[in-house]
Amino acid sequence: MRWIVRLGRVVAAAAVFSVLAMVPALAQGVTTGAIAGIVNDSIRGPLEGARVVAVHGPSGTTYAAITRADGRFTIPGMRVGGPYRVSASRGGYRQEVQNGVTVTLGVTSDLQFRLAQASVQLDPITVVTTTGAVFSAGRTGAATTVSTDQLAHLPTISRRVEDLLRLTPQYSPMSFGFSFAGQDNRLNNMTIDGSYFNNSFGLAGQPGDRTGVTPISIDALEQVQVSIAPYDVRQGNFVGAGVNMVTKSGTNSFSGSTFYNTRSNNYVGTQAGPNKFKPGTFQYHDVGIALGGPIIKNKLFFFASYEDDAQTAPGTTFLANTGGQPNTGPVTRVLASDLDALSTYVRTNFGYETGPYQGYDFRTPSTRFLSRLDYNLNDHNKLSVRYNLLNSETPVLISNSSSLGLGNRRSSNLSLNFANSNYAILENIRSIVGEWNSTFGNKSNNVIVGYNTSDESRKNVEGPWFPLVEILQGGSNYTTFGFEPFTPDNKLFYHSYQLQDNFSIYLPKHSVTFGVSVEKYHSTNVFFPGAQSVYVYSSLADFYTDANGYLANPNRTTSPVRLRRFQYRYATLFRSLRARRMAADWQPDADGRVTGGCTQVQEHGVR
Repeated sequence: MRWIVRLGRVVAAAAVFSVLAMVPALAQGVTTGAIAGIVNDSIRGPLEGARVVAVHGPSGTTYAAITRADGRFTIPGMRVGGPYRVSASRGGYRQEVQNGVTVTLGVTSDLQFRLAQASVQLDPITVVTTTGAVFSAGRTGAATTVSTDQLAHLPTISRRVEDLLRLTPQYSPMSFGFSFAGQDNRLNNMTIDGSYFNNSFGLAGQPGDRTGVTPISIDALEQVQVSIAPYDVRQGNFVGAGVNMVTKSGTNSFSGSTFYNTRSNNYVGTQAGPNKFKPGTFQYHDVGIALGGPIIKNKLFFFASYEDDAQTAPGTTFLANTGGQPNTGPVTRVLASDLDALSTYVRTNFGYETGPYQGYDFRTPSTRFLSRLDYNLNDHNKLSVRYNLLNSETPVLISNSSSLGLGNRRSSNLSLNFANSNYAILENIRSIVGEWNSTFGNKSNNVIVGYNTSDESRKNVEGPWFPLVEILQGGSNYTTFGFEPFTPDNKLFYHSYQLQDNFSIYLPKHSVTFGVSVEKYHSTNVFFPGAQSVYVYSSLADFYTDANGYLANPNRTTSPVRLRRFQYRYATLFRSLRARRMAADWQPDADGRVTGGCTQVQEHGVR
């Protein structure tokens, strides 16, 4: 077992100064966008004290700011998307309105207003505007934003977010996960609504990679941003890229969606040229529903998303030999008669079920759920709370490793293992995060508090454990049955607490940000390989001779056959301030080995 307690980086009094001639730059947080600009009159130049109001059309959410002495204003912490209706007004001047403004994640949209003097009340001037997110004074560093429309219309078969991350030029796929700028995928940093959402233990690149499923439904995402080199103190904790996802919020209108995808085995080919074959079962289904709307119009909103899918594929396509068949293609040298007799013998004499050796399927189910509440306290304070979960598992063939036994137990036409020697991996995630955005005068504050927990244990790892038995023929593996050697009590749990607070002051020609980010991480890992013991026999005849001898005399002290190899490991684990390990490996001759050890580990890390 391994305990790791890690207190994440604390960035205190981190200040970012951006001095621009025209517009103050705003390095955005990871969940919102912003609007900034200047209000002038038609004669004298900048207008101080003008009121700028931005109204999010779908939800009625209102944001406001007052221009400073130089006529500049900044509205931070805004919901991404739109359209927004932005108006500027001041006593003695005609109001100007700009419609169709869109706020992009991590980007500051730049607006300019020119108010004409008015001696009598006149109708406001309305301007329809578009803002380009590519060129923005508030955008610094290489980044790619995937908008709501792109999320809805770009093709994806897996429905995993990495299908959309391919829009980033620095993207490259890996055997699992994805890489940016040539970096290891574990050096990326994924966030959902500002909360870290990573495979923190490091056995995979991103959440969902252990079981090969998507950790969050695409239908629940509002925008996705990939930052390669942001000049923003609030975006970090990565070497490759920061993948920042913001989930959808409810609006003043009830809206939802539902879908069902399926892939039938009837579409799987059964012939390659003149050769016919049985491919096994390939099936897939995916069903989902999403709904959002108001609880209190203009004030309180909800959004929820549910998705369930399952994929079925052959566990193995290798086949036992019925006798006289050539040992080519998927047909192994292993005789079906040998395996049938062995399975019956073990069941009758030891009560152990080996399971089938061919024709079985692997099924990977996953369920994901997300719910979110948004509350507009007033024009200057916004609260949101989001919860999401993932339940998933995937079966895996027995390990081919030779660190226990002789290995090479499957995936060739020399050997065929029984199904109950395979194992399954879980990936169950729970995440909750709360965010509070507030503005007051020329200042703003963003607070994010989050908690994540993950269970990546192997499934059904409790005893009683049946020994792993490998049977050879001609010096190489012939068949294997028993408990997978690296699965006994193999458990992994980890969780983290997060706190982020960013306080910004907007001065006439620059902005200053002070921030603190704290993460506390804890993991529990049990790895107990070889605890059930491993027996390697040189032939089927040796196994039957040894097993029959044991059944005839369970108290015997010697075996009538010579084992090719025997291994057994044990460990005792303690929580300690030190890490110690004692191990012994006894190899009486070239064909036998006994290993044992005692380990106690505790690690503390601060970064």
